[in-house]
Amino acid sequence: MSEAGAARRSALAAWVVPVGLFGIAAAVRLLVASQLPFPTTEPSAYYVNVAQNIVAGNGLVSDSVWSYAAAPLAVPGPAFELWLPMSSLVSAAAMTVLGSSFWAAQVGGALLGALVAPLTWAVAREAGHTQGLEARRSRAVAIAAGLLAAVLAPLVLASIVPDSYTPYVVFMLLAALLIPRVLGIADGQDVAPSGRGSVLGGLALGAAMGLAYLSRQEVVWLGLTVVLMLVWVLRARPAGTRLADAVRRLWPVVVGGLVVVVPWLLRNARDFGSPFPGRAVENAFLVRNEDIFGFTERPSLARYLEQNLATVLANPLAAALDGLLNVLVVLAFPIGVVGLIALVGMRHSRALRRPTALVALLMAGAMTFFSTMLLFPVATLWGTFLHASGPLLVALIVTAALGGDAALARISRRRHWEKDNVIVAPIALLAVALLLTFLQVRIFAEQSRSTERQYDALAAAVHSAAADIGSDVPAAVVTDHPMWLAGALERSAVALPDEDLASLMALSRQFGAPWVIVVGERGRYPSTLLQEPRQSCLARDPIPLSAQPEPAWLFVLDHACTAP
Repeated sequence: MSEAGAARRSALAAWVVPVGLFGIAAAVRLLVASQLPFPTTEPSAYYVNVAQNIVAGNGLVSDSVWSYAAAPLAVPGPAFELWLPMSSLVSAAAMTVLGSSFWAAQVGGALLGALVAPLTWAVAREAGHTQGLEARRSRAVAIAAGLLAAVLAPLVLASIVPDSYTPYVVFMLLAALLIPRVLGIADGQDVAPSGRGSVLGGLALGAAMGLAYLSRQEVVWLGLTVVLMLVWVLRARPAGTRLADAVRRLWPVVVGGLVVVVPWLLRNARDFGSPFPGRAVENAFLVRNEDIFGFTERPSLARYLEQNLATVLANPLAAALDGLLNVLVVLAFPIGVVGLIALVGMRHSRALRRPTALVALLMAGAMTFFSTMLLFPVATLWGTFLHASGPLLVALIVTAALGGDAALARISRRRHWEKDNVIVAPIALLAVALLLTFLQVRIFAEQSRSTERQYDALAAAVHSAAADIGSDVPAAVVTDHPMWLAGALERSAVALPDEDLASLMALSRQFGAPWVIVVGERGRYPSTLLQEPRQSCLARDPIPLSAQPEPAWLFVLDHACTAP
């Protein structure tokens, strides 16, 4: 065979593994998607609803309001006053081909999420080279990491329940893999401080970080990681040239990021009066999660400090334990445990002491963990770190694969095997991960079907109640589950705050929503509206909608009433 033919064959072979991993990951995700007919979380329903509005030509509009942090307060109204749009954009792209259904949104998420497998493979391959592993062991580590990313439950489920998690982790991985090019690192191993980096690589890195920003704001920690790693790389340069070299490498990153992000900031300025998310800092002052739905009683520093000192100090600790145990250990078992153990055991290894993609993910992931724990402890207990944990989880997948290889290499040497065993650890990790994924999928599938049945029945009960009282269902309703109910009723819905009746009446008038539908319990509701004298502000007696699985009630408010 000629050298040219051999080169072509080698190039083709290099694509077989990542394409195969993508195919496996996509097949797993599409199979799981077929088992979940309904969004298992309300944020997922929100993203899907906005995508449907995009495809319908309505733009970035939501039929539900869950936060009263930013004007204008109207429904339907501009979406993403606090969240970011990438998940809806991905779903909308799929819907343009497959129709405006939840299944189409799942397909879009599944195909995007399947990229995590080959991207994880690339991160692990670079880490294996950096570690100095021989080709056979390096290939085994990379393939094992890619397969784990293809089947691990948190990565699979997040792909087919549309959310910010999947686009965030995909673009963060892409950005992490581009960092060495920008920093001038050769072959994932040798730091080349004299190199100028790549302008094209810098533009691509900036664009990837911009796309990650359109998924979640925690990408700021990857930006700080880039700066810290650049300082790390340039420390060997003469002091007089470091600043110029840093500017030369960073300006393409800034330009690439601005090209992606500026249009979104301009949209926010037009629709919300500010380019930045309204009152996002309020999340740091949550006393309890229900505060995020506050209408007249918004979270504040003064209210936060009214808590006793023990509570203020305990919240970050509780958030840290939740993030460590529930997010990294339980949901990602056994990978989280093995990855953390390997991270400690291999802390002096070359793979963890060079400025590469794996180290970038670990640094950004650690900063995300500690920042959410310290700055947003209550919000973190309700998912802030969970939804931003993907990049750190991928890094733990890679460290788990490296740790398994190191352990088997040591055993092979002690037993004097002719070749290091490279398959036992990956097989063991994959077997346990597959079993846990199967169990989690079964739980989520039943939850999805149960929620679908509940809201189909609830919508039928609401329309039946409307017919009984000779009224149409209003264009907007107040409810404790606005995102699910908006889809079930095909009406606009606004979040029920856990505030007094005067606040509820003001909210109802603001949105022209005289009906209050309480599906479960949110603080003082529904009990407040089931007691005198507050029932005097109802236009008719409370109407029971269902008894199972939670009692649901319909209340029709009298807007002429002055709340007691």
